[in-house]
Amino acid sequence: MNQTTIGKADRRTFLLGGIVTLLGAFFAGVTNVVVRYLIPPPPAEKTGSLSIPIAQIPQGGSLIVAYKGSPVILIHSDEGFAAFDAACTHLGCLVKWQPGDKIFYCPCHAGKFDATGKVLSGPPPEPLHKIISFSCESE
Repeated sequence: MNQTTIGKADRRTFLLGGIVTLLGAFFAGVTNVVVRYLIPPPPAEKTGSLSIPIAQIPQGGSLIVAYKGSPVILIHSDEGFAAFDAACTHLGCLVKWQPGDKIFYCPCHAGKFDATGKVLSGPPPEPLHKIISFSCESE
């Protein structure tokens, strides 16, 4: 029984081809992940300035807005207006203003900051980053 195998693939060749194809797809996927990790994403669109109408932030209240590609929390306290980066300095969760206690609270790991951004308790390693240049409009 002598059969010619020209143009026909035997089982071993077929399986070898399948394994090589799967390995190639696997390494292409790994290479894609590594390259996307090493090359930084394009910078977010930056805005020139932040201008918020005063009526949007009641006395003792807060407002979270996007500023230069990141969330910013504005508060209207007895001392006036203040703006901070809304990302907690521990792991980047968004902080929330609690007007009754006059503190910023991070719900992820119970970090607490005072109205000036200073760490009161919890795991945050540094104070909230204050935003210096912003303006509030009276309508």
